[in-house]
Amino acid sequence: MDMVFPVQCIGCDAYTRREYICRSCRTAIPRKSGQECIGCERPSPRGVTCMRCAKDHAVDQLLVAADYKTPLVQNALKLMKYQFIADIAPSLNTLLSRFIRSLTGHGAQDIFGDNPLVVPVPLHPRRLRWRGFNQSELLAESLARHFLLRMDTLALKRVHQTTPQADIREREQRLDNVSGVFSCAHPENIRGRTILLIDDVCTTGATLNECARILKVNGAKKVIALVVARG
Repeated sequence: MDMVFPVQCIGCDAYTRREYICRSCRTAIPRKSGQECIGCERPSPRGVTCMRCAKDHAVDQLLVAADYKTPLVQNALKLMKYQFIADIAPSLNTLLSRFIRSLTGHGAQDIFGDNPLVVPVPLHPRRLRWRGFNQSELLAESLARHFLLRMDTLALKRVHQTTPQADIREREQRLDNVSGVFSCAHPENIRGRTILLIDDVCTTGATLNECARILKVNGAKKVIALVVARG
């Protein structure tokens, strides 16, 4: 297959061993320099939700690995999500893993202090069949394996299919669009646990916050969201 359909890096066009982002291009992607509150988007140490936003946002902490304005990051996310190239996920996961390791010296190592349960943002079954994979689950699976964490793909379930968030521009409409679309299938698995909630992109944070709200209603102690980029 590699001889007939060789894989090229989407950054430099170099031929690779089935890596859509070669090592040189991955290394050149700058880590997001500062973290911000998921609500007001003001700078916040380690992405902790500020006191003003905490009452309306269920996510306790948002960690963003890279800047969405970086062309290579944006291109990789779009190719995976809209061109259905699942093989880009390992390169993005390397980016996430590198980001987490880089935080160790800045106090973020405590995200593993409670042995968090890794939970990907789910897709509706119809959407999953259409795309063929859940990009968030691919990232979560590799991340859990890399850091020896347990993953639960059944903790959250998407019970209603809605318009994709990327097709909605207004913030209020995004909030309404995800309201009531998630449920917790097995609350006994998350009760008292810290959750590491994984998604590819955070824009307004509506999806992440709705997932976090359902998790907390069903007994989760804390929800830390981790995404590749914030668009």
